[in-house]
Amino acid sequence: MGQFADRLYALSPPFVQNAVVSAYGARARRERFGAAFDRAIEFLERSERWSRAELRAYQDERVGAIVAHAYETVAFYRERMDALGLAPRDVRSVDDLPKLPIVTRADLAAHGARMVTTATPRPRLWSVTTSGTTGAPVSVRWDHGVVVMTNACLWRARRWAGFEFGRPYATLLGRLVVPAEATRPPYWRVNRSWNQLLLSPLHVTAETATRYLEAMRDFGVEALEAYPSSAYVLARHARAARGRLNLRAVFTTSEPLLPAQREVIEERFGCRVFDAYGQAERVMFSSECEAHDGHHLFEQYGVTEIVDDRGAPVHPGSPGRVVATSLHNLGMPLIRYELRDATAMAARSCPCGRTLALTKGVATKEEDLLVAEDGRLVSPSLLTGVFKDALRVAESQIVQRERGEVTVRIVRLDGYTDDDERLIAHGLRARLGERATVRFEYVSDIPRSARGKFRWVISTAPVSWGRGGGGAAAL
Repeated sequence: MGQFADRLYALSPPFVQNAVVSAYGARARRERFGAAFDRAIEFLERSERWSRAELRAYQDERVGAIVAHAYETVAFYRERMDALGLAPRDVRSVDDLPKLPIVTRADLAAHGARMVTTATPRPRLWSVTTSGTTGAPVSVRWDHGVVVMTNACLWRARRWAGFEFGRPYATLLGRLVVPAEATRPPYWRVNRSWNQLLLSPLHVTAETATRYLEAMRDFGVEALEAYPSSAYVLARHARAARGRLNLRAVFTTSEPLLPAQREVIEERFGCRVFDAYGQAERVMFSSECEAHDGHHLFEQYGVTEIVDDRGAPVHPGSPGRVVATSLHNLGMPLIRYELRDATAMAARSCPCGRTLALTKGVATKEEDLLVAEDGRLVSPSLLTGVFKDALRVAESQIVQRERGEVTVRIVRLDGYTDDDERLIAHGLRARLGERATVRFEYVSDIPRSARGKFRWVISTAPVSWGRGGGGAAAL
Protein backbone atom coordinates (compact mmCIF):
# COMPACT_ATOMS: atom_id res chain seq x y z
CA MET A 1 0.00 0.00 0.00
CA GLY A 2 1.09 3.59 -0.60
CA GLN A 3 1.47 6.18 2.15
CA PHE A 4 -2.07 7.52 1.65
CA ALA A 5 -3.56 4.03 1.70
CA ASP A 6 -1.51 3.17 4.79
CA ARG A 7 -2.83 6.24 6.57
CA LEU A 8 -6.38 5.49 5.53
CA TYR A 9 -5.97 1.93 6.80
CA ALA A 10 -4.60 3.17 10.14
CA LEU A 11 -7.63 5.46 10.60
CA SER A 12 -10.16 2.72 9.80
CA PRO A 13 -11.94 0.69 12.49
CA PRO A 14 -10.76 -2.91 13.10
CA PHE A 15 -13.61 -4.52 11.13
CA VAL A 16 -12.63 -2.50 8.03
CA GLN A 17 -8.96 -3.39 8.55
CA ASN A 18 -9.92 -7.07 8.75
CA ALA A 19 -11.72 -6.75 5.42
CA VAL A 20 -8.72 -5.05 3.83
CA VAL A 21 -6.31 -7.68 5.18
CA SER A 22 -8.54 -10.48 3.87
CA ALA A 23 -8.82 -8.81 0.45
CA TYR A 24 -5.04 -8.53 0.17
CA GLY A 25 -4.80 -12.13 1.32
CA ALA A 26 -7.20 -13.28 -1.39
CA ARG A 27 -5.11 -11.56 -4.05
CA ALA A 28 -1.89 -13.05 -2.70
CA ARG A 29 -3.48 -16.49 -2.63
CA ARG A 30 -4.37 -16.21 -6.33
CA GLU A 31 -0.79 -15.16 -7.11
CA ARG A 32 1.05 -17.78 -5.07
CA PHE A 33 -1.13 -20.88 -5.23
CA GLY A 34 -3.04 -22.77 -7.90
CA ALA A 35 -1.89 -25.31 -10.48
CA ALA A 36 1.66 -23.92 -10.70
CA PHE A 37 2.06 -24.22 -6.93
CA ASP A 38 0.76 -27.79 -6.96
CA ARG A 39 3.29 -28.75 -9.64
CA ALA A 40 6.13 -27.03 -7.78
CA ILE A 41 5.44 -28.65 -4.42
CA GLU A 42 5.03 -32.08 -6.06
CA PHE A 43 8.43 -31.60 -7.69
CA LEU A 44 10.03 -30.59 -4.38
CA GLU A 45 8.59 -33.64 -2.64
CA ARG A 46 9.78 -35.98 -5.37
CA SER A 47 13.26 -34.53 -5.78
CA GLU A 48 14.22 -34.16 -2.10
CA ARG A 49 15.25 -37.83 -2.11
CA TRP A 50 16.99 -37.88 -5.47
CA SER A 51 20.55 -39.12 -5.59
CA ARG A 52 23.27 -36.50 -5.32
CA ALA A 53 24.03 -37.05 -9.01
CA GLU A 54 20.41 -36.38 -9.95
CA LEU A 55 20.33 -33.18 -7.89
CA ARG A 56 23.56 -31.96 -9.49
CA ALA A 57 22.28 -32.77 -12.98
CA TYR A 58 19.17 -30.69 -12.31
CA GLN A 59 21.24 -27.78 -11.00
CA ASP A 60 23.57 -27.97 -13.99
CA GLU A 61 20.63 -27.78 -16.38
CA ARG A 62 19.14 -24.80 -14.56
CA VAL A 63 22.50 -22.98 -14.31
CA GLY A 64 23.00 -23.28 -18.05
CA ALA A 65 19.51 -21.95 -18.73
CA ILE A 66 19.78 -19.05 -16.24
CA VAL A 67 23.20 -17.93 -17.51
CA ALA A 68 22.04 -18.06 -21.15
CA HIS A 69 18.91 -16.10 -20.26
CA ALA A 70 20.94 -13.51 -18.33
CA TYR A 71 23.41 -13.07 -21.19
CA GLU A 72 20.67 -12.62 -23.76
CA THR A 73 18.30 -10.36 -21.81
CA VAL A 74 20.22 -8.63 -18.98
CA ALA A 75 22.68 -5.88 -19.92
CA PHE A 76 24.65 -6.12 -16.66
CA TYR A 77 25.60 -9.77 -17.18
CA ARG A 78 26.18 -9.49 -20.91
CA GLU A 79 28.68 -6.67 -20.39
CA ARG A 80 30.46 -8.53 -17.56
CA MET A 81 30.73 -11.74 -19.52
CA ASP A 82 31.89 -9.94 -22.66
CA ALA A 83 34.58 -8.17 -20.65
CA LEU A 84 35.83 -11.58 -19.45
CA GLY A 85 35.62 -13.15 -22.88
CA LEU A 86 32.88 -15.54 -21.73
CA ALA A 87 29.91 -16.80 -23.70
CA PRO A 88 26.94 -18.80 -22.37
CA ARG A 89 28.53 -22.03 -23.62
CA ASP A 90 31.37 -21.44 -21.14
CA VAL A 91 29.08 -21.49 -18.08
CA ARG A 92 26.82 -24.52 -18.34
CA SER A 93 27.17 -26.18 -14.92
CA VAL A 94 27.66 -25.55 -11.22
CA ASP A 95 31.39 -26.19 -11.63
CA ASP A 96 31.55 -23.38 -14.21
CA LEU A 97 30.03 -20.73 -11.94
CA PRO A 98 33.38 -19.60 -10.42
CA LYS A 99 34.30 -18.32 -13.89
CA LEU A 100 31.88 -15.47 -13.16
CA PRO A 101 32.65 -12.73 -10.61
CA ILE A 102 30.76 -12.46 -7.35
CA VAL A 103 27.94 -9.91 -7.43
CA THR A 104 27.64 -7.70 -4.35
CA ARG A 105 24.93 -5.64 -2.75
CA ALA A 106 26.85 -2.57 -3.95
CA ASP A 107 26.44 -3.84 -7.52
CA LEU A 108 22.72 -4.23 -6.92
CA ALA A 109 22.46 -0.70 -5.53
CA ALA A 110 24.47 0.83 -8.37
CA HIS A 111 23.25 -1.21 -11.35
CA GLY A 112 19.91 -2.65 -10.22
CA ALA A 113 17.93 -1.18 -13.12
CA ARG A 114 20.31 -2.82 -15.60
CA MET A 115 20.10 -6.20 -13.84
CA VAL A 116 16.43 -6.69 -14.78
CA THR A 117 15.49 -8.82 -17.78
CA THR A 118 14.11 -7.21 -20.93
CA ALA A 119 12.20 -10.38 -21.74
CA THR A 120 9.36 -9.61 -19.30
CA PRO A 121 7.57 -6.22 -19.19
CA ARG A 122 8.44 -4.55 -15.90
CA PRO A 123 4.82 -4.03 -14.86
CA ARG A 124 4.53 -7.84 -14.76
CA LEU A 125 7.38 -8.13 -12.25
CA TRP A 126 7.06 -7.74 -8.49
CA SER A 127 9.19 -4.87 -7.13
CA VAL A 128 10.40 -5.32 -3.55
CA THR A 129 12.62 -3.03 -1.49
CA THR A 130 14.96 -4.63 1.02
CA SER A 131 17.23 -2.84 3.46
CA GLY A 132 18.80 -5.80 5.26
CA THR A 133 20.65 -4.75 8.40
CA THR A 134 23.09 -2.26 6.90
CA GLY A 135 23.34 0.15 4.03
CA ALA A 136 20.74 1.86 1.88
CA PRO A 137 17.68 0.02 0.62
CA VAL A 138 17.91 -1.76 -2.72
CA SER A 139 15.17 -2.83 -5.11
CA VAL A 140 14.74 -6.45 -6.14
CA ARG A 141 12.47 -7.76 -8.92
CA TRP A 142 10.68 -11.12 -8.92
CA ASP A 143 8.87 -12.91 -11.70
CA HIS A 144 5.84 -15.10 -11.14
CA GLY A 145 7.88 -18.30 -11.33
CA VAL A 146 10.09 -17.49 -8.36
CA VAL A 147 7.11 -16.19 -6.34
CA VAL A 148 5.38 -19.56 -6.75
CA MET A 149 8.55 -21.61 -6.16
CA THR A 150 9.40 -19.66 -3.00
CA ASN A 151 5.91 -20.26 -1.68
CA ALA A 152 6.21 -23.95 -2.53
CA CYS A 153 9.52 -24.18 -0.63
CA LEU A 154 7.94 -22.47 2.37
CA TRP A 155 4.95 -24.78 2.52
CA ARG A 156 7.01 -27.87 1.73
CA ALA A 157 9.11 -27.06 4.81
CA ARG A 158 5.94 -26.68 6.86
CA ARG A 159 4.73 -30.06 5.69
CA TRP A 160 7.88 -31.48 7.28
CA ALA A 161 6.32 -30.32 10.55
CA GLY A 162 3.01 -31.94 9.65
CA PHE A 163 1.30 -28.60 8.99
CA GLU A 164 -0.72 -27.90 5.82
CA PHE A 165 -1.93 -24.68 4.24
CA GLY A 166 -5.53 -24.02 5.21
CA ARG A 167 -5.12 -24.97 8.86
CA PRO A 168 -5.49 -22.03 11.29
CA TYR A 169 -2.22 -20.33 12.23
CA ALA A 170 -0.91 -17.06 13.61
CA THR A 171 1.78 -14.75 12.28
CA LEU A 172 3.99 -12.53 14.45
CA LEU A 173 6.30 -10.92 11.91
CA GLY A 174 6.92 -7.39 10.66
CA ARG A 175 3.50 -6.69 9.19
CA LEU A 176 2.22 -3.56 10.90
CA VAL A 177 -1.40 -4.67 10.88
CA VAL A 178 -2.29 -2.65 13.99
CA PRO A 179 -1.40 1.05 14.21
CA ALA A 180 1.56 1.62 16.52
CA GLU A 181 -0.37 4.15 18.56
CA ALA A 182 -3.12 1.65 19.46
CA THR A 183 -3.49 1.28 23.22
CA ARG A 184 -6.37 -1.18 23.44
CA PRO A 185 -6.92 -4.65 21.99
CA PRO A 186 -7.46 -6.25 19.59
CA TYR A 187 -3.76 -6.18 18.72
CA TRP A 188 -4.41 -8.57 15.83
CA ARG A 189 -6.27 -8.76 12.55
CA VAL A 190 -7.73 -11.68 10.59
CA ASN A 191 -6.88 -12.83 7.05
CA ARG A 192 -9.85 -15.07 6.31
CA SER A 193 -8.50 -16.14 2.94
CA TRP A 194 -5.50 -17.82 4.62
CA ASN A 195 -7.18 -18.80 7.90
CA GLN A 196 -4.51 -16.61 9.47
CA LEU A 197 -4.43 -14.49 12.62
CA LEU A 198 -2.02 -11.57 12.11
CA LEU A 199 -0.53 -10.50 15.45
CA SER A 200 1.06 -7.09 15.97
CA PRO A 201 4.77 -7.36 16.88
CA LEU A 202 4.71 -3.89 18.44
CA HIS A 203 2.25 -4.52 21.26
CA VAL A 204 3.57 -7.67 22.96
CA THR A 205 4.16 -6.85 26.64
CA ALA A 206 3.78 -8.55 29.99
CA GLU A 207 0.33 -6.97 30.22
CA THR A 208 -0.87 -8.07 26.75
CA ALA A 209 0.70 -11.54 26.49
CA THR A 210 -2.29 -13.37 27.97
CA ARG A 211 -4.61 -11.52 25.59
CA TYR A 212 -2.48 -12.70 22.65
CA LEU A 213 -2.73 -16.29 23.88
CA GLU A 214 -6.47 -15.98 24.38
CA ALA A 215 -6.90 -14.62 20.85
CA MET A 216 -4.84 -17.48 19.43
CA ARG A 217 -6.84 -20.01 21.42
CA ASP A 218 -10.18 -18.52 20.35
CA PHE A 219 -9.07 -18.58 16.70
CA GLY A 220 -8.06 -22.24 17.01
CA VAL A 221 -4.44 -21.52 16.08
CA GLU A 222 -2.39 -24.69 15.49
CA ALA A 223 0.95 -23.10 14.53
CA LEU A 224 2.82 -19.82 14.90
CA GLU A 225 5.19 -18.19 12.42
CA ALA A 226 7.33 -15.47 13.93
CA TYR A 227 10.64 -13.73 14.26
CA PRO A 228 12.60 -15.71 16.89
CA SER A 229 12.80 -12.65 19.12
CA SER A 230 9.06 -11.98 18.85
CA ALA A 231 8.11 -15.58 19.63
CA TYR A 232 10.59 -15.55 22.51
CA VAL A 233 9.21 -12.34 24.01
CA LEU A 234 5.66 -13.67 23.79
CA ALA A 235 6.69 -17.02 25.29
CA ARG A 236 8.68 -15.41 28.10
CA HIS A 237 5.86 -13.06 29.03
CA ALA A 238 3.43 -15.98 28.86
CA ARG A 239 5.63 -17.97 31.23
CA ALA A 240 5.75 -15.07 33.68
CA ALA A 241 1.96 -14.88 33.56
CA ARG A 242 1.67 -18.68 33.91
CA GLY A 243 0.03 -18.87 30.49
CA ARG A 244 0.67 -21.46 27.81
CA LEU A 245 -0.79 -22.66 24.53
CA ASN A 246 -0.01 -26.03 22.98
CA LEU A 247 0.68 -25.81 19.25
CA ARG A 248 1.75 -28.27 16.57
CA ALA A 249 4.76 -26.19 15.49
CA VAL A 250 6.44 -22.79 15.68
CA PHE A 251 8.10 -21.58 12.45
CA THR A 252 10.86 -18.99 12.86
CA THR A 253 12.65 -16.93 10.24
CA SER A 254 14.45 -13.63 9.45
CA GLU A 255 16.71 -13.60 12.54
CA PRO A 256 19.22 -16.06 13.99
CA LEU A 257 17.39 -18.44 16.35
CA LEU A 258 19.33 -18.65 19.61
CA PRO A 259 19.32 -21.79 21.81
CA ALA A 260 17.87 -19.95 24.79
CA GLN A 261 15.04 -18.64 22.61
CA ARG A 262 14.29 -22.11 21.23
CA GLU A 263 14.16 -23.57 24.74
CA VAL A 264 11.62 -21.08 26.07
CA ILE A 265 9.47 -21.10 22.92
CA GLU A 266 9.26 -24.89 22.82
CA GLU A 267 8.50 -25.15 26.52
CA ARG A 268 5.72 -22.55 26.48
CA PHE A 269 4.06 -23.71 23.24
CA GLY A 270 4.54 -27.43 23.82
CA CYS A 271 6.02 -28.15 20.37
CA ARG A 272 9.21 -28.07 18.33
CA VAL A 273 10.55 -24.99 16.56
CA PHE A 274 11.26 -25.32 12.83
CA ASP A 275 13.69 -22.62 11.72
CA ALA A 276 13.94 -21.51 8.08
CA TYR A 277 16.13 -19.10 6.14
CA GLY A 278 15.35 -17.02 3.07
CA GLN A 279 15.91 -13.52 1.75
CA ALA A 280 14.33 -10.94 -0.53
CA GLU A 281 16.95 -11.61 -3.22
CA ARG A 282 15.41 -15.10 -3.67
CA VAL A 283 18.67 -16.97 -4.27
CA MET A 284 18.69 -19.41 -1.34
CA PHE A 285 16.20 -21.23 0.89
CA SER A 286 16.86 -23.60 3.77
CA SER A 287 14.88 -25.13 6.61
CA GLU A 288 15.05 -27.56 9.47
CA CYS A 289 13.23 -30.85 9.04
CA GLU A 290 11.73 -33.05 11.76
CA ALA A 291 15.23 -34.35 12.67
CA HIS A 292 16.42 -30.84 13.67
CA ASP A 293 19.99 -31.71 12.69
CA GLY A 294 20.80 -28.54 10.74
CA HIS A 295 19.22 -26.68 7.85
CA HIS A 296 18.45 -28.53 4.62
CA LEU A 297 19.40 -26.50 1.57
CA PHE A 298 16.63 -26.54 -1.01
CA GLU A 299 19.07 -27.28 -3.81
CA GLN A 300 16.26 -27.26 -6.35
CA TYR A 301 15.81 -23.54 -5.52
CA GLY A 302 19.36 -22.23 -5.79
CA VAL A 303 23.06 -23.07 -5.85
CA THR A 304 24.90 -22.20 -2.63
CA GLU A 305 28.66 -21.69 -2.33
CA ILE A 306 30.57 -21.13 0.93
CA VAL A 307 33.74 -19.17 0.20
CA ASP A 308 36.60 -17.40 1.96
CA ASP A 309 37.68 -13.76 1.62
CA ARG A 310 39.22 -14.45 -1.80
CA GLY A 311 36.16 -16.27 -3.12
CA ALA A 312 37.73 -19.73 -2.85
CA PRO A 313 35.55 -22.56 -1.52
CA VAL A 314 36.08 -23.53 2.12
CA HIS A 315 36.16 -27.10 3.38
CA PRO A 316 32.93 -28.76 4.58
CA GLY A 317 32.44 -27.96 8.25
CA SER A 318 34.36 -24.66 8.01
CA PRO A 319 32.47 -21.34 8.06
CA GLY A 320 32.62 -18.80 5.29
CA ARG A 321 30.69 -16.24 3.25
CA VAL A 322 27.50 -17.31 1.50
CA VAL A 323 27.34 -16.81 -2.27
CA ALA A 324 24.19 -18.06 -4.00
CA THR A 325 22.65 -18.30 -7.45
CA SER A 326 18.93 -18.24 -8.19
CA LEU A 327 17.65 -21.09 -10.35
CA HIS A 328 14.16 -19.66 -10.87
CA ASN A 329 14.03 -15.84 -10.91
CA LEU A 330 14.13 -14.98 -14.61
CA GLY A 331 12.97 -11.45 -13.83
CA MET A 332 16.21 -10.52 -12.03
CA PRO A 333 18.56 -13.51 -12.32
CA LEU A 334 21.10 -12.95 -9.54
CA ILE A 335 24.13 -15.14 -10.24
CA ARG A 336 26.83 -15.68 -7.59
CA TYR A 337 25.25 -13.07 -5.33
CA GLU A 338 26.98 -12.44 -2.00
CA LEU A 339 24.42 -12.47 0.79
CA ARG A 340 26.71 -11.09 3.54
CA ASP A 341 25.70 -14.07 5.63
CA ALA A 342 27.97 -16.65 7.20
CA THR A 343 27.42 -20.38 7.63
CA ALA A 344 29.13 -23.73 7.12
CA MET A 345 28.23 -26.84 5.18
CA ALA A 346 27.76 -29.93 7.33
CA ALA A 347 29.97 -32.87 6.37
CA ARG A 348 27.19 -35.36 7.08
CA SER A 349 23.82 -36.52 5.83
CA CYS A 350 20.57 -36.03 7.71
CA PRO A 351 19.00 -38.97 9.58
CA CYS A 352 15.67 -38.06 7.94
CA GLY A 353 16.87 -39.72 4.73
CA ARG A 354 16.52 -36.65 2.50
CA THR A 355 19.51 -36.13 0.25
CA LEU A 356 19.43 -32.32 0.35
CA ALA A 357 22.68 -30.90 1.71
CA LEU A 358 22.82 -29.52 5.24
CA THR A 359 24.22 -26.28 6.55
CA LYS A 360 25.87 -26.46 9.94
CA GLY A 361 23.50 -24.60 12.19
CA VAL A 362 21.59 -21.48 11.31
CA ALA A 363 23.02 -19.09 8.73
CA THR A 364 24.26 -16.09 10.72
CA LYS A 365 24.79 -12.62 9.33
CA GLU A 366 28.31 -11.25 9.47
CA GLU A 367 26.87 -8.24 11.27
CA ASP A 368 25.67 -10.60 14.03
CA LEU A 369 29.10 -12.11 14.68
CA LEU A 370 31.29 -10.75 17.47
CA VAL A 371 35.05 -10.58 17.09
CA ALA A 372 36.98 -11.67 20.18
CA GLU A 373 40.21 -10.00 21.26
CA ASP A 374 42.25 -12.77 19.58
CA GLY A 375 40.27 -12.50 16.32
CA ARG A 376 37.95 -15.46 16.91
CA LEU A 377 34.44 -15.08 15.50
CA VAL A 378 31.85 -15.68 18.18
CA SER A 379 28.26 -16.58 17.32
CA PRO A 380 25.44 -15.08 19.41
CA SER A 381 24.44 -18.66 20.17
CA LEU A 382 27.55 -18.95 22.36
CA LEU A 383 26.53 -15.93 24.40
CA THR A 384 22.98 -16.88 25.31
CA GLY A 385 24.11 -18.83 28.37
CA VAL A 386 25.48 -15.60 29.85
CA PHE A 387 21.96 -14.23 30.14
CA LYS A 388 20.14 -17.46 30.96
CA ASP A 389 20.40 -16.84 34.71
CA ALA A 390 20.02 -13.06 34.47
CA LEU A 391 16.46 -13.16 35.74
CA ARG A 392 16.42 -9.46 36.57
CA VAL A 393 17.03 -8.44 32.94
CA ALA A 394 13.94 -7.65 30.88
CA GLU A 395 15.84 -7.24 27.61
CA SER A 396 19.43 -6.95 26.47
CA GLN A 397 21.37 -6.02 23.36
CA ILE A 398 25.08 -6.37 22.60
CA VAL A 399 26.77 -3.73 20.44
CA GLN A 400 30.32 -4.09 19.13
CA ARG A 401 32.28 -1.54 17.14
CA GLU A 402 35.85 -2.70 17.77
CA ARG A 403 37.45 -6.10 18.24
CA GLY A 404 37.54 -7.29 21.83
CA GLU A 405 35.07 -4.74 23.21
CA VAL A 406 31.29 -4.69 23.62
CA THR A 407 28.61 -2.43 25.02
CA VAL A 408 25.69 -4.21 26.69
CA ARG A 409 22.38 -2.40 26.68
CA ILE A 410 20.17 -3.55 29.55
CA VAL A 411 16.53 -2.97 30.40
CA ARG A 412 16.54 -3.68 34.14
CA LEU A 413 13.85 -5.32 36.19
CA ASP A 414 13.29 -4.57 39.88
CA GLY A 415 16.05 -5.98 42.04
CA TYR A 416 18.82 -5.65 39.45
CA THR A 417 22.12 -4.99 41.26
CA ASP A 418 25.84 -4.68 40.64
CA ASP A 419 26.03 -8.44 41.13
CA ASP A 420 23.97 -8.93 37.97
CA GLU A 421 26.32 -6.67 36.06
CA ARG A 422 29.37 -8.56 37.33
CA LEU A 423 27.76 -11.90 36.40
CA ILE A 424 27.10 -10.77 32.83
CA ALA A 425 30.54 -9.20 32.42
CA HIS A 426 32.23 -12.36 33.71
CA GLY A 427 30.27 -14.55 31.31
CA LEU A 428 31.07 -12.37 28.32
CA ARG A 429 34.78 -12.24 29.13
CA ALA A 430 34.82 -16.03 29.49
CA ARG A 431 33.72 -16.19 25.83
CA LEU A 432 35.35 -13.11 24.31
CA GLY A 433 38.62 -13.17 26.25
CA GLU A 434 39.54 -12.13 29.76
CA ARG A 435 40.91 -8.81 28.53
CA ALA A 436 37.74 -7.94 26.63
CA THR A 437 36.26 -4.55 27.48
CA VAL A 438 32.64 -4.82 28.60
CA ARG A 439 30.66 -1.61 29.08
CA PHE A 440 27.06 -1.28 30.23
CA GLU A 441 24.36 1.12 29.11
CA TYR A 442 21.05 1.10 30.98
CA VAL A 443 18.00 2.06 28.94
CA SER A 444 14.21 2.10 29.35
CA ASP A 445 13.65 0.16 26.15
CA ILE A 446 15.50 -1.22 23.12
CA PRO A 447 13.99 -0.01 19.83
CA ARG A 448 12.88 -2.41 17.10
CA SER A 449 13.21 -1.65 13.42
CA ALA A 450 10.33 -0.01 11.56
CA ARG A 451 9.06 -3.52 10.78
CA GLY A 452 9.30 -4.75 14.33
CA LYS A 453 12.56 -6.72 14.04
CA PHE A 454 14.87 -6.94 17.03
CA ARG A 455 18.63 -7.44 16.71
CA TRP A 456 20.17 -8.88 19.83
CA VAL A 457 23.70 -8.40 18.49
CA ILE A 458 24.81 -5.43 16.39
CA SER A 459 28.44 -5.68 15.34
CA THR A 460 30.33 -3.41 12.97
CA ALA A 461 33.74 -4.82 13.90
CA PRO A 462 35.65 -6.02 10.80
CA VAL A 463 35.19 -9.72 10.04
CA SER A 464 37.92 -11.70 8.30
CA TRP A 465 37.47 -15.22 7.00
CA GLY A 466 40.70 -17.20 6.72
CA ARG A 467 41.34 -19.28 3.61
CA GLY A 468 39.63 -22.63 4.15
CA GLY A 469 37.86 -21.20 7.19
CA GLY A 470 40.77 -21.93 9.57
CA GLY A 471 40.50 -20.37 12.99
CA ALA A 472 36.91 -19.18 12.61
CA ALA A 473 35.20 -22.06 14.33
CA ALA A 474 32.67 -20.03 16.23
CA LEU A 475 29.57 -21.01 14.29
